[in-house]
Amino acid sequence: MSFIDKLIYTLLSLVIIIFIGTITGSWRFILYPYLIVIGIAILFGILKNVKQNPRKMWIPVSVVIGYFILYAWLDIMTIDTPTGGSKYIFGLTPSMALYILGIWPLANLICLLYAWTFSKEETLNN
Repeated sequence: MSFIDKLIYTLLSLVIIIFIGTITGSWRFILYPYLIVIGIAILFGILKNVKQNPRKMWIPVSVVIGYFILYAWLDIMTIDTPTGGSKYIFGLTPSMALYILGIWPLANLICLLYAWTFSKEETLNN
């Protein structure tokens, strides 16, 4: 079985877990497998480059780990209360501050990292 086949089977199993989460109404069974799906999708995008330079595997792995840390922190923060507490961070509730100041910027950084990976190679090839 090739590496791509293993990735496709992994995606299939994650989608089945997400489907079970939607049936049972458990958002954790939807969100956390989806974060791994994001990493695998990024890996599919840079698979050719990863085969040429295996050290680039840190890109999808770091994306998944970063999202896991931020969403787990958000999950732990909002266990007792949906706002994450009564104190404010920059005028925002703690959960909204983590989302706006942590999770959204990570999405932008991922896009920049992805573009930087390919633009650096094009510069080296020319």
